[in-house]
Amino acid sequence: MTLYDARRNQLIIAGISTILLAMLWTVSDLPRSMYYTLPFIIAGLWIPALLVRKQLQGSLAWNLFFGVLGIAVISTIVRVVWLIGRG
Repeated sequence: MTLYDARRNQLIIAGISTILLAMLWTVSDLPRSMYYTLPFIIAGLWIPALLVRKQLQGSLAWNLFFGVLGIAVISTIVRVVWLIGRG
C-alpha cells in the first residue's frame, strides 16, 4: 500500500466515523462523562490519518502508540453503544 492509498483510506474512515459520532452525540441520551469523552475520541480518529507516514515507518514505538490509541477509541465506542442499547 502506498502512502497516498493509506492516507486516503485513513481520511475516509476518519471522516465517516466523525459524522456518525457527531450524529450519535447530538441524538442520544448519554451520561455526562461520555459527552466529555466523545470530542477526544473524534480527535483520536484523525491522529492516524495525519500521522500516516509514521504509521508506515513501522517502528515499535509508533506501532504501540497507534495500537493503544485504537484500543481506546474502540473501547469507548463499544461503551457508548452499550449505554445506548441499555437505555
